[in-house]
Amino acid sequence: MQTFLAIVMLLMICGLVVQVALARAFRSRSARLIARLHDSPQVRPVTGLPQPVHDFAVRAGAKPGSGLRIASLTQVGELRLKQGGPFARVGAWQAIALGTPGFVWLARQDAGPVPKLRILDAYVRGAGQLEARAFGSILLARASGPALTLGEAYRYLAELPFAPDAILGNPEIEWRLTARNIAEARMATPAGSARVSFRFDAAGDIVEMEAKGRPTLDADGTEAKRDWRGYFRDYRQIGPRRIPATAEVGYVYPEGYEAYYRLTVTDNHLAP
Repeated sequence: MQTFLAIVMLLMICGLVVQVALARAFRSRSARLIARLHDSPQVRPVTGLPQPVHDFAVRAGAKPGSGLRIASLTQVGELRLKQGGPFARVGAWQAIALGTPGFVWLARQDAGPVPKLRILDAYVRGAGQLEARAFGSILLARASGPALTLGEAYRYLAELPFAPDAILGNPEIEWRLTARNIAEARMATPAGSARVSFRFDAAGDIVEMEAKGRPTLDADGTEAKRDWRGYFRDYRQIGPRRIPATAEVGYVYPEGYEAYYRLTVTDNHLAP
């Protein structure tokens, strides 16, 4: 009996050691991606922007030639992991590159002091990565490849209202007006071209985002393309910039639009 208990204890200890090692490796990968963002180019002056786009960024407080590289946002939100599923409350931190396309988004759902879920979503140096782990160690999902990379490029463009310095300072983004109050942002990636359209309200704020056929992954890992929408609300000064305090994003299914992430920005920092 004592031998059996000793074996059980040994297996439990081994399992704990493995989980700690996997969690540490996950954190290390995330830190390396963030470090690569901080090595990205500073903002550079962009000319020829459509007037509504330029005015939006300037009103937000963006300044050309500021020497900035990164905007970092702290968020609280609700995340739905599959169509029709329940929302789960999460906290998130995101770094957005300003002089070149790139971001790292780290989300966390806790059960008391225990990390119930960790999500890494990133686009760094032209490659997309997605990883979800239970308790920070047990792999639930991992994806990479051309479809994910292109989908992450769409995300970078869609979140430009949170990073107005990238509008004035990222020359890899091409802008054009498609209507009096609608502007399209486009950028090339190794996996193809990403295009996102923004609608401005009468005050000149971006209030809606739309993209046709964004590559995505269903809950079972199947690749799909769906129309994508986002809404930006409650513009206010958060840290050094005037940005949306709340937003949501979702897909258009045959049954209609359904949000999968609703967020509130609680803090905003800029770094050279």
